Amino acid sequence: MKKYEKRSNQQTLGQALEHFIKQSGKEELIWEVKAEEAWQTVMGKFFEKYTDRVEVRQRVLYVKINSPAMRQELLMGKSKILTNINEEIKKDFLVDVKIF
Repeated sequence: MKKYEKRSNQQTLGQALEHFIKQSGKEELIWEVKAEEAWQTVMGKFFEKYTDRVEVRQRVLYVKINSPAMRQELLMGKSKILTNINEEIKKDFLVDVKIF
C-alpha cells in the first residue's frame, strides 16, 4: 500500500478562509461586522435599549441613540469607546465614533 506524503502547502481551514477573504477584497467588511458586534459587547445590555442603530462606514462607527441624556453621556466618553472597541476586535480599525 502506498503511503501518502504530507504536502508542505497545507493550511488550516481558518488560514484558508483568511486567505480567501483577503483575496476577495472583503476583509474590511469583516472588520466592520466585528466592530458593530463589539459595540454590544463593550457597552453591555444597559445601552442596548437606548441604541437604535449601529453601523460602520469607512472605518467610522455610527451609533443612533434614542435618549438625549444617554447620547450626551456617550459623547463625553467617545474616545474611550473608540479605544475599547478597537481593543475588543484586536485591531486598530475604527478611526472615529459618531453618536447621534
